This record gives sequence, structure tokens and C-alpha cells, in this order.
Amino acid sequence: MAKANETETRWWGWGDINKTYPVEERPGYIPFLAEKLDIKVERLRAPDPKLEDLTLRDSRLKEKALKTLAGIVGDENISTSKRDRVYHAIGKSYRDIIRARAGEIPSPPDAVIFPGTEEEVVQIMKFAEAESLAIVPFCGGSSVVGGVEPLEKKGLSGSLTVDLRRMDRVLRVDPESLTARFEAGIWGPQLEEELAKRSLYMGHAPESFLFSGLGGWIASRSAGRQSTGYGKIEEMLEAVRIVTPRGVIDTLDVPASATGPDLDQIICGSEGTLGIITQATMKVRPLPEVYDYRGLLFKEFEGGVQAVREMMQSGVIPETIRISDPEESSLAMVVRKPSSNPKKEKGIQAALKVLDIFGYSFVTGAFAVLGCEGKEAEATERMKRVSAICRKNGAVPLGKSTGLEWYHGRYDHPYLRDIMMGWGVMVDTLETATTWDNIMNLYRNGKRAIRDALADYDSKAIVTCHLSHSYRTGSSLYFIFMGKIAKGREIEQWEHLKKKASDAILDSGGTITHHHGVGYEHAPWFEREYGPQGMEALRALKQALDPAGIMNPGKLGL
Repeated sequence: MAKANETETRWWGWGDINKTYPVEERPGYIPFLAEKLDIKVERLRAPDPKLEDLTLRDSRLKEKALKTLAGIVGDENISTSKRDRVYHAIGKSYRDIIRARAGEIPSPPDAVIFPGTEEEVVQIMKFAEAESLAIVPFCGGSSVVGGVEPLEKKGLSGSLTVDLRRMDRVLRVDPESLTARFEAGIWGPQLEEELAKRSLYMGHAPESFLFSGLGGWIASRSAGRQSTGYGKIEEMLEAVRIVTPRGVIDTLDVPASATGPDLDQIICGSEGTLGIITQATMKVRPLPEVYDYRGLLFKEFEGGVQAVREMMQSGVIPETIRISDPEESSLAMVVRKPSSNPKKEKGIQAALKVLDIFGYSFVTGAFAVLGCEGKEAEATERMKRVSAICRKNGAVPLGKSTGLEWYHGRYDHPYLRDIMMGWGVMVDTLETATTWDNIMNLYRNGKRAIRDALADYDSKAIVTCHLSHSYRTGSSLYFIFMGKIAKGREIEQWEHLKKKASDAILDSGGTITHHHGVGYEHAPWFEREYGPQGMEALRALKQALDPAGIMNPGKLGL
């Protein structure tokens, strides 16, 4: 089953099967990895695994059950094919990719169903509850925390993945109120294309934007690259409709209300454990006239952090402000593609030498991307004001070309992860958030924990960090780390690092996740963060809406 405008995507890695990361155009990257990690990097790319070589557990659904489900959605909209079951069996976390490449798919769904209407969702849910089948809601499948993996649960006889990609209609657009209502299966590119036809824009663009959709964003409390200016998905949410095993919840489309606890926010972040989100009304805005993205270089990371805090607390807020620490800044320079114009490249290198004379270096400084979107005059004035704050805190401008290079390549880096794993390099991410007074403490402790965990497996480390989603009271921290894969102990090594780093994050006052979600990979720390009384309340809500426990079992610790 394929979406009409969908290219084939990898089941063993990230993204479009016809796309990869052009490492060959970055000649300094492999020598950099080899030196920093003290490993020999083979330039040959690992071969893609073959679906036909994979052994998969047979579907446990009887013919009668399959016929009943086909009667609900149509024969062409239910699949037990190997590819569909494998594609829907795991997400895109490091552990997922390691297992996929090893041919280990422990719990594939017994069938994948593609409903086209909410009534079909209702009927599927009734059938699943009667037959004791788990339901895993699926939008794009880009979860990096185990959020879409069907898990075994005592008392359930099998699992169904419900893929919403056919439910992708624009239901209503209200340019006067600046809201738009969509079915939850609509993917990011289609959503923005439909809004652009009406000169509107939502502006939610996570790294997974090309391969994820509205229902998944809401279910996991997603954040886009422009969330500093536009807010996370929960701030864009106006109203939502969800089908639960005990009926439909449809919240009122109003800008604000005091009628008890906010159901929108209870549903947002529920990760499919309460039901299937089928529709949502979202706040939108006029299509920007300009997208002004620029690069800057701070003398030091703390100067960049201070600049972001000043912006947020003075109310002069860009859509995007990303500040990289020295290790990430130096990596950005290594990964950059040299200009094809020798004269231009010579000029860039000369400019870097001049900057170094004045104490500005990608090795010791902090590279930043600054972006303002909107009406030309307003965005231009805002860019002047935020640039002034940056200069006051020790930044020099690098120009628009640097910012636009980041902007146009912002969805490409997950492809590089897959290549590096084939070279024997462990590469993954961790993200958190804390208040401004605790940012540098959490930053230092997080990096130290990751380095120590890699050293425990005899690996040197590259550990980078950036701020990319900021608020009046604090900011996120996004760690990217690389090390030598412990061959034969890949999952053990990853679990050790995950525990050590996650413990350090909570011990240092950070949240276990800012936007990746909980799934089952973060569940132990989520329970610690939520507290026993919070978990008791969450379990009571689950029992009220899903008493048979069929909805995405094992996620959120439920």
C-alpha cells in the first residue's frame, strides 16, 4: 500500500531510498572522524540489506479475521506483506536501525490496515477489542523512541498497525480566524502545499518533516525547526478529535476556555495510548514574504547562550535561533561542502584566517544560525534587532549564504547517520530542556556522561550540543554523539550509554525529552519524572478510555 505521491522509503534506515548524503563532496570529513575517534574508516559504503533475506514471524491472524477487516477497509487496504509488516514494525532510532540491519524484527504487526474514514477507524477498534488485538497508530513512522513498535502484552493475541496515510484531506480552511482543519494522516509537505495554495503557512518543520505527519506530531508533542518563533505543536493546536475504544472525544474549536482541564493538551503527547487522533484544527498564519536566514560566529558558546536568553526575555524573537557549541561548530566546518569556485573558496579561507586573528574560530567559538520569517519589512527590522543582541554578546556576521546553506540542507543529516553506522561509527542523539540558570550545568554534565559511557566501551567520543528551541524561561539542549561501535555488543553499548546519559539528565534538572517523546525507550525515566501520583492518574485515564489495554501497549509506561 503506497501513498499516491510517496517515494519508496527505507525500512532499514532513513528516508527516500533513492537519496543519500554526498560524503564524497566533503573531503575533510572522513579524516576528521578517523582522527577524533582513533578508528580506521572504510570509504566503501555498507551494502543495503535485502528484504528477501529477512525471516519474519508469520501473521497470527486467521483468515476469518482478515476477511472481516477487509470488509471494513477493502481488500486493497489491508496488508500482510513482508515489506509492509517490516516497515511498520520499528521506527528510526539507533536501536531500530541496528536491529533492522541485523535482520532482527522481533515483533512485526500481524497486519497493517489503511483506513480511509473515521468510521472505519471506529469499526477497526471495535473488532480489535473484541478479538484482543493491540492497535498501534502509525502516521509517518519516524519515531526515535520506540513509539511505533508493536509490543507483546499478556492477554492480547496479536497486533494491528493502523496507518492513517489515506486520511489526508484538508477539511476546512478559515482565513479570517487563521485556522485550518485536517485529517490526521496528512504529511508535512502536503499540509504546507495545501496551505500555500491559500497563501497560508503553519511553519511546523521537524527534521522528520518530509516523512512525518500531523497525527504523529500531535501524539508525540513534536517541535519544528522554527519553534522558537512559532511554538511547539501543542501551541499550534486549536482543537482535536480522537477515537478511543470508549467513544469519540471532539474538543471545541475556540481560542481559549476555562472549562476544566485542557483535553487538547491531555491528548497531545498521548502517543497512541488513549486512541487514534483522526482530525485536528491548527493555528496557521499568512505565508511569509521572506525567509531570512543568516550565519553568525560567537567567540564562545556561553556568549551565544546569553544572546538567546536576552532575545527571548526582551520579546525580540526570531523564528529560528540555533547556537552550536565549539565541538559542533568545528564539525559543521568539516562537513561543509567547499565551493566549486576556487576563487570563492580561497576567499572563504582567507576570511576564516582573518577571523582567527581577532579570536573568532570554529574550533573554540559557537556557530549560530539565525532566521526571521514573515512580512519583509517586519522580518527585516526584527533581524536587525536580534543581530544587534548577538553582536553585543560577541558575534560576528557570516552572511546569508551560510544561513541559507544550513536552511536548504536541514533535512539531509539523517542520511549521514546511516552511512556512518555502515562505517562502524555509533551515532545518535539525546535532547532535553531546562531553565536558563541551569543550562550550562546540564550541558556540562550531559556531555561528561556521554563521554564516560563511550569510554566504558573503549571508545573515544565526539559529543556536540546545540540550543535550537528556546523560551522566555529556558531552552532545549540537543546532544549529538559519535563513537566506535562495539561490534557484537551494539545494543548493550547503546543501552549503557542511554542509561548513563538519561540518569545524568534527570539528576541535573533536565527533562527526559523535549520533543522526541517517550515511547518505551524513555519510559523508565518518564515514570521517574512524572512521579508515582502522576502515573497513577495517567493509568486511571487509560483505564477509563481503553479498559482492555489495546491501544499502543507498553508506551508511556502503560
